[in-house]
Formats: sequence, structure tokens, C-alpha cells
Amino acid sequence: MAHRKGPGNNYLGVDVHKALLDRANGWAAARSLGGCVHYLQANAVVSSGALLRSYPGPVALVSVQYPDPQQRRQRHIVGRRLVEALAAVLTPGARVYLASDFEDTAAYMRNAFERYGSQHFHPDSIHTTDIFPCDPSATEAAAAAAMAWPRSTTSPPNSSYSDEPGTARPAAPTPSGDEGSHSSASCRASGAGAAGGGSSGDEDSGGDEDSGGDDDGDEDLLLFRGRWHEAGWLVHNPVGAPTEREVYVEKATGGRVYRVLLVRR
Repeated sequence: MAHRKGPGNNYLGVDVHKALLDRANGWAAARSLGGCVHYLQANAVVSSGALLRSYPGPVALVSVQYPDPQQRRQRHIVGRRLVEALAAVLTPGARVYLASDFEDTAAYMRNAFERYGSQHFHPDSIHTTDIFPCDPSATEAAAAAAMAWPRSTTSPPNSSYSDEPGTARPAAPTPSGDEGSHSSASCRASGAGAAGGGSSGDEDSGGDEDSGGDDDGDEDLLLFRGRWHEAGWLVHNPVGAPTEREVYVEKATGGRVYRVLLVRR
């Protein structure tokens, strides 16, 4: 994205996995983008508000892409806490991009923004073209599975799950006491300055994935019936910079990616 957009923008990526971040920072340095692109180890739920407030210019875009699917989650990266933090920091016209290759996960994120932030956000007008409809049965099945298998269980019978995109998911979640959310988020900011300079002391520097996550209740948000589902899912990536996973899902497996673009009112 930095190459395509050209100079004048700064980019910050946030994730809890240090090895992934080291590789990403290495790529940025190899492409001479170290001055405007940086990846930081932090819990996105805990740190996003402080990081964005510390930036001296306007933030144009926040992206949450491919968090752990519903079956893997102990905590959710997108919930009331993150929605309210972004609503407090983003200015009118700023955008929030949500994407997942699992429809129930994408629906959970979209529903969180509608339930806790509909007075601050709305679907972008791009949702009037090049969309495909939502499938309510996907979220209903996931909600039923979550209620059938509480978080205290280790794994439902005969269940299996693979991190490979496009693989079949089990009929019920497989929570693990040692596993938290894969907190992955990024932002694009305009103007001069170092994006995400300080953390005001609430940054998760230790990479504890489970701390500070949003846990508003899977079944509740999955069954939330608002109006934004009528906007459908975007067929194409609206920011013009696909991730590795996105390319793999759509090109290699022929799968679908479920995308939503929101605008700050």
C-alpha cells in the first residue's frame, strides 16, 4: 500500500506475534520504507486508542484483517472496547476496513460496530455496487455451536481445524485455555510524524494474547439483528492492497473473502 499510495502517508501494523512483526519490519526496510512503515508488538484491543491518540496527524484508515476465526477464540479483537476507542479517536471521513475468510467472524466484527458504534459509523457508499449477500445461516450455526460448547471445554468430539485458508471448520468451537485472539490490526495515517509514537502505558508489550481482549459474548453478537447486513459483503478489496492470505484464499483455493468498509460519521 505504501508503494501504491506514494509519499505523504505513514503506516503502522500491530500484532502480538513477534516473529511475524520482525519479518514484516525486515520487508519494509528492504524496500526502503522504514521511515513510513512500522510494525509494533502490542495487543490491538488494549493499545489502539493510545497509539492513535499519540499520532500528531489525522488517521485515515484502520484495518482489522483475518483475526482468529470464531472456533479459535478465547477473546475477540473487535468488540465494545475497540469500537468505542476508534469512535473516540477517528475524525469524520476516516474509514474502518474489516475482512475475514470466515463469514461468521466477519459478521461478528460488523455486528460489533453496528451494535456499539452505529451513531459514529455507517457502511461506506461503495456497498451499493459489487457486493454479494450475507448468509444468515453461517452466523446462526456459529452461534448455536458456541452455545452448545462452552469455553471451559477443551474440544468438541470429532472436531478438527486448520489455519490453512479455505479448510473446513468444525461444527463447534475448539477453545483452548492457552490460546487467545490473534490481535492483528493496522492503520494508515496522513501527515508528518511517527505513527503510533507512545502507548500511554497500556501497551501489551509482553505479547500476552489473552489479556485485554473483548469478550462481549459470541452468541449475542452473532445473533444480533441490525440493518448493516443488508449492505452485503464487498467483492473486491476497497483499499487496493491485498494481504498474502487474501491472495491465497481467492486465487489458490477459489474461496471467498468477506469484506466491510465503514466510515466515521
